[in-house]
Parts: sequence; structure tokens; C-alpha cells
Amino acid sequence: MLRKQMHQALTFILACLAVFFLSACNANNQRLLEEDLTFKRENGLEIIGTLYRPADIDPPWPGVLLLHMIYGQRQEWEGLARTLSQNGYAALAIDLRGHGETGGEMNWDLARQDISQVWQTFASRQEIKANSTAVIGASMGANMAVLLGADQPDIQALVLLSPGLNYYMVQTAEPLAAYGDRPVLIIASQEDGYAASSSEELLKVARGEALLEMYAGIGHGTAMLSNQPDLASLLLEWLHPILQSTP
Repeated sequence: MLRKQMHQALTFILACLAVFFLSACNANNQRLLEEDLTFKRENGLEIIGTLYRPADIDPPWPGVLLLHMIYGQRQEWEGLARTLSQNGYAALAIDLRGHGETGGEMNWDLARQDISQVWQTFASRQEIKANSTAVIGASMGANMAVLLGADQPDIQALVLLSPGLNYYMVQTAEPLAAYGDRPVLIIASQEDGYAASSSEELLKVARGEALLEMYAGIGHGTAMLSNQPDLASLLLEWLHPILQSTP
């Protein structure tokens, strides 16, 4: 009887150790796949970001830069960033200046310069396919994504969640025209009046392949990702032939 109890106790202890070991390994693997990065600007400002890497695919990978909403932070993209990484993309979510862990004050002219430098550094990493990058932005981040696309001709695609023709004096019509014939995916929700009407106008401005997906009742910006579960799949389906087909 005593021997049986000792055997059961030993089995229990070994099982607990195995669970602990696997949990530790998974945590270590997660830390290796997700890394916080610092991008230093010439003026001393440090832009903080998190890089999400694919686990089972060898680099180089297509790269996706994620730009959050005003008063938001990079963690808003965590779910989509992990989905992207699980599907072969390296996803970089950053805190814009004056947001999250990035210092400074909100200044959209300077933020335009910030994200341009961040994208250049990101795209030049050895593990990233420099000729296969996209930018996804939400709300104000969508407007900033349009500016970045206009400034950087090597960006292959834009995804705009709830963009506006003019948010805080950051206008998008002329920059989207300057973006040229590269593809753009625009997503909005009908009840989100200004973003919805802006999205329809931007579709008219787009010069290349442009798709507008108009939903109903799913909110604004990154909230749409949680309110419409199949939205991430739509993004992947749209991005794949653009980024994954590049040698």
C-alpha cells in the first residue's frame, strides 16, 4: 500500500515537472519570437516597438508595419500581429511619438518622419524581404500609413482601417494619389459616418488596385478586428498574393 502511494506521488511530481518544463519552454520560445525593439531618432527620441516573428518558416520574411489609432498603443495590434506571424509575416507594431512607451509629444509632422525612419530600418533588417513590405494602419494610423506609402515607393501595399480624409490636419487624398498604382485595401463600418464616407472618397482617389470592404455595426479602427472575427482572414487573403509571391 505504501509503495503504491509513493509511486502515485512520484508520478504526480513528474507530471508537474513536465508541465512546468513545457510551460517554461513555451514562454522562452514566445520571448524569442516576440522582441521589443528601440528605434533611435536623430533628435534623441526613442520609438518603441514589438517585432513578431514567424516560428516555423526560415527568413527572410515579408514585413508588415502596424500603426495604431490616436491615443492608442502598439499592444492593440497583438492579436493581428500574432496571426500575421503565424502565417509567415514579420509584424512590427510601434508606439507613435507621444503614445505608449514612446516619449515626446504628439506631432504628426514629426511622426511622419519617425515612421519613415522606422520603416527604412525595419525593411533593411537581414530577416526582412525589403521588396515585400506592407503597412496597416487604424484611424489616425491609417492616415499616417497613407503618408508613409507616398513617401516610400518600395512599400508594396497599404491596409487602411477607418481612414479619414482629414484627421487632425493629416490629409489623405493627395498622398493616396501620390501612392500611385500600388494596391490598397480600405475597411470601414457604415455607422462610422466620417470614416465610411472618407473611405468611399479615397476609393475614388486610388489609382491602382483598390478594394473597399464596408461592414455594418463593427465599430472603428482596431475595434473592428475583434468585432468582426473574419477580418484577419480577409487581410491575409488580400495580402498573400501581393507579399508572399515576391521572390
